[in-house]
Amino acid sequence: MKLIHEKDRWIADIDDRQLQISGKEETGYRPYQLFTSAIAGCFGEMLIHVCRKKRISFEGLTITPETTRAGAINKISRIHLHMTFIHISTSDEQIDKVITLALKHCSMVQSVKGSIEVTFSHERI
Repeated sequence: MKLIHEKDRWIADIDDRQLQISGKEETGYRPYQLFTSAIAGCFGEMLIHVCRKKRISFEGLTITPETTRAGAINKISRIHLHMTFIHISTSDEQIDKVITLALKHCSMVQSVKGSIEVTFSHERI
């Protein structure tokens, strides 16, 4: 990966793919959006892995992150992950256990542990 500054944005070159990063939404993804997406995406991958290991099936999963920023430098202080499961085959108590286990084994969540609070909620439809 390499980053190139061009026309008020950074372009991350990753193999044959590009990602545009900018402080302005109209010219790229904002850094806090990428950070939040990395946390949610890593957690989501681990959640799916744990569900497969425990033979918990579902037809769909959506994660909606909500970022809380505070202070003069707008530091991310909290990321709340809300999961919506479509037709999941287990109890709410088991879902809580699977989520807790996924949080424990997600490298991105563990990297911010102690500096950013990561919370969760879930629903089923």
